[in-house]
Amino acid sequence: MTVTDTETVRSNRTVGADAGDRAERSLRAVGAAWFVALCLVLAACAALATSAMPATVPFVLALGPALIAFGLAWREGGGAVRRLAKTATVRPADRRWFLVLLLPVGWALAAVAVAVALGQTSAGLFDKLTPTALIVPLVVLVPAFAEELAWRGYALPRAMSVLSPLQASLALGIPWALMHLVLQLPGGINAEASWWPTIVSVVAYSIILTWIFIGTGGSVLITALVHTGLNGVVPLMWGVNTEAAWEIRAVLAAVIALTIVALGGLRAEEDHRRPG
Repeated sequence: MTVTDTETVRSNRTVGADAGDRAERSLRAVGAAWFVALCLVLAACAALATSAMPATVPFVLALGPALIAFGLAWREGGGAVRRLAKTATVRPADRRWFLVLLLPVGWALAAVAVAVALGQTSAGLFDKLTPTALIVPLVVLVPAFAEELAWRGYALPRAMSVLSPLQASLALGIPWALMHLVLQLPGGINAEASWWPTIVSVVAYSIILTWIFIGTGGSVLITALVHTGLNGVVPLMWGVNTEAAWEIRAVLAAVIALTIVALGGLRAEEDHRRPG
């Protein structure tokens, strides 16, 4: 075989490998699209049941996506179910990432500080913080793990096969926010709450948790614990006016997310993932 023939064979192999890689990424992206579509169908069904079973709907919206994710992973085959389940046990190689577990506490205390700065009285702020408040993190722990296995463990890596981390965060954050808005329909557990803080908060969480997921090497364990914290530290804000706390925490979540983006956190993580 001549040198030219050898180069031609190598070129054909490279083209074939590139085509195979594009096909693989396309299939993964299709999986993410199916996941989002099925989650929105689930949300529509939950919306119809909101007034009849308001207490059940939050768990349906949290656990349902996990079942969808595992179902799609099973359909993919090739060990996808095992890999998805394993993300719940991944620990970051860089132990500094464990510090993000403190983020929810700082976020909650910052919300209280902002509320006081805006005129909220500081008297009796933490009077309602009794040992029973510890029940809240325990209640939200399982739903948080279920959501993270679904949205970060399954959907995010597949969305990032064709999108940048920021684009994937937004592409998943919007439908994730729409699912949370079901809880604010008449009869829902958050029916009295304003809608805009929900959208702002959830989209911001999507960016923050994407940053953590990539930085920790795909650890649903860490994103789920942070997610648990974001919901579980609510008792720290019980002394603040409920509506004010709802809005302040959304703004602060947006500030954290925008800071990550502005400082190039997602770009840095994208570069870290890119082969040299």
